[in-house]
Amino acid sequence: MGWRRSTPLPAHITKGSTDRGKLGHDAVDAVLAAAGHAAQTPRQAWPAGLSDREVDVLKLISLGGTNREVAEKLFISPKTVGRHVENIYGKIGVTTRPAATLFAMQHHLLS
Repeated sequence: MGWRRSTPLPAHITKGSTDRGKLGHDAVDAVLAAAGHAAQTPRQAWPAGLSDREVDVLKLISLGGTNREVAEKLFISPKTVGRHVENIYGKIGVTTRPAATLFAMQHHLLS
């Protein structure tokens, strides 16, 4: 039998744990603070809770880039781009690239 926590972790700590093993920004800051390190530098607050990388991907697909082209520009795999696209769609509530492009335009992400 292993060690068990007697009290649940706060929601802001566990938020990212359901996102395929990734910690959210708040969780990372909390871990850094607990370890005696300063929090990360302030981040841009993107609409719909998009991450910096998701905004990078959204910009490139809005300009007509394929997953392969976006992957080459960002030095990631096409499969990773596809996963980012799925996450973007879920966060902004769309199912197509044209709808995602419209969202990017409406939120001034392409300028």
